[in-house]
Amino acid sequence: MNAVNIAFTLWVVLTACFVLLMVYRGHLTQHETDQLFLNENASHNSEEEHNEILRRVNIVQPLCKGFGGAAVLATVLLVGVYLASAMGRF
Repeated sequence: MNAVNIAFTLWVVLTACFVLLMVYRGHLTQHETDQLFLNENASHNSEEEHNEILRRVNIVQPLCKGFGGAAVLATVLLVGVYLASAMGRF
């Protein structure tokens, strides 16, 4: 396996993880809206669902940023390895 294939495989894995996390986050926030619960007794179940969605989004958000940054770095690495390979250095 040469360096271009390894860099491409790394890029595919990181980008696929990033896309899947973004789709999952979009699915979580699809029905989530900003809400203000004024009455403590009314719609307690709705408030719990809202808090659960926010908790999940807060867990996924750092993963999205991390995999997004890693995918960008892998893209730069892939282009660099490809150009070096095209010049005959690998």
